[in-house]
Amino acid sequence: MTPEQGIQQLMNKYRVAVLRVPLLAGNEAVNFTLDNFKMQGFLGATFQPWATRKTGWKRDKRKGRALLIDTGRLRRSIRITRITADSVSIGSNVKYAQAHNQGASISVIQSVRSFSRSNGSNVKAHTRRVNVKIPRRQFMGNSPYLNARISRVITATFLKELR
Repeated sequence: MTPEQGIQQLMNKYRVAVLRVPLLAGNEAVNFTLDNFKMQGFLGATFQPWATRKTGWKRDKRKGRALLIDTGRLRRSIRITRITADSVSIGSNVKYAQAHNQGASISVIQSVRSFSRSNGSNVKAHTRRVNVKIPRRQFMGNSPYLNARISRVITATFLKELR
């Protein structure tokens, strides 16, 4: 093999590695987010555990379940949303994902059906506005730990391709 052919072969391997990097980085970011769901907190510069669930007058039938997990729809919706040659984005198509990730104060209209109390009095059907504060339970975002994971994956990819 001539030196020119060796250089050309090395350039081809480099191009292949460069094309694979965005997908590998995106997969690493999705896995990092899923790990945050398992740890029930966000691993940024330090680990920030999620706020615990408040217990109110309504008893939860599934007491021991994880935070942000009811049906698992939010966790399953995390995926790569956009990928280009030099960037990758991950996200979710679930409406309430941003409210949980960033925290929110929302106003909800409750509809109350008519019913009879145990003391014999009747309650008429009505609606009311309730202000609800959703605590911040970040599961997705910038993290030095994530950047280090992506850097390790990219380095390993280039070393593997250029051997």
